[in-house]
Amino acid sequence: MKAAVYYGLDDIRYEEVPRPRVGQGEVLIRMKSCGLCGTDISKMVEKTVTPPAVLGHEVAGDVEEVGGGVEKFRPGDRVFVAHHIPCFVCHWCRHGNYSLCPEFRQTNIDPGGFAEYIRVPHINVARAMFRIPDGLSYEEASLIESAACCLRAILKCRMQPADTVVVVGCGPMGLLHLELALLLGASQVIATDLVNYRRMAGEKFGASHSIDPQEQDARGEVMELTSGRGADLAIVAVGSPQAISQAMSLVREGGTVSVFAECPDGSKLTIDPNLIYHEINLIGSYSSTPSEQRIALELIRTGRLKVKELITHRFKLNKLGEAVELAREQGESLKIVITA
Repeated sequence: MKAAVYYGLDDIRYEEVPRPRVGQGEVLIRMKSCGLCGTDISKMVEKTVTPPAVLGHEVAGDVEEVGGGVEKFRPGDRVFVAHHIPCFVCHWCRHGNYSLCPEFRQTNIDPGGFAEYIRVPHINVARAMFRIPDGLSYEEASLIESAACCLRAILKCRMQPADTVVVVGCGPMGLLHLELALLLGASQVIATDLVNYRRMAGEKFGASHSIDPQEQDARGEVMELTSGRGADLAIVAVGSPQAISQAMSLVREGGTVSVFAECPDGSKLTIDPNLIYHEINLIGSYSSTPSEQRIALELIRTGRLKVKELITHRFKLNKLGEAVELAREQGESLKIVITA
């Protein structure tokens, strides 16, 4: 079978790799759509994966083959599958830290989403593989994982109806946060980004105001829009310590900053401890669980969460290198999907 194999940031090869063989309880999927995620880019840029490697984890496709004992699925089923699965019973899971679960870190699809065929381990099949409803495209289904990650992050922040929310960074994940905040009842969502194209996208997706933090006084603007109080919640959807610092200046006393995007290795953040003393909450969130994935599926299925409009570019599997190059430019593009 063919796969797009990462050897280096500017060296992604479309080449022949062994087709996975399924075992007991496992399923082989033929990839139809796989989203290009910011974490895929960061792994390449930061060189946190050892080449050669097949990346990609936002997968939707068709069941090609099932292993012994699989009863829930059969060849031809259209499915979405999650790549990491928590055990739900360990110390971390019992405390709600599902993405810190040892089993979560060990489970994964094989070889990765940027391949023609993908083996789904039995635990993923049993706990986090869902049929794609009629009327929902493979491309939309491949965004379930992204939406679920954003949903988990925002739910951890205990946002209340009528809250004011600031989204720092209006890439695809930031825009999903924006949509979810509105769905959960935010009275206003303020979008900030350095790129005009993405600020305009924020307004298109429902932001009441957009701010260029390089050209405008972001804190002054937010204070004016909140009668001098500050935002209740700021979501940092860009991997930058400076963005986190800015977000902390935008929330009210007792407000919350959601650190959603991963910063480069070695990043440092200087915090005035008095901000914490005045009850500003700094909450991190990584990945999602089958619970948020099922909710995200329903929100997308019913059209309440609009993800199709996020997709600006589509590339065939053999053009993954071009897709990565476009994503790194952070210009006039939002969600990029790779298709079979």
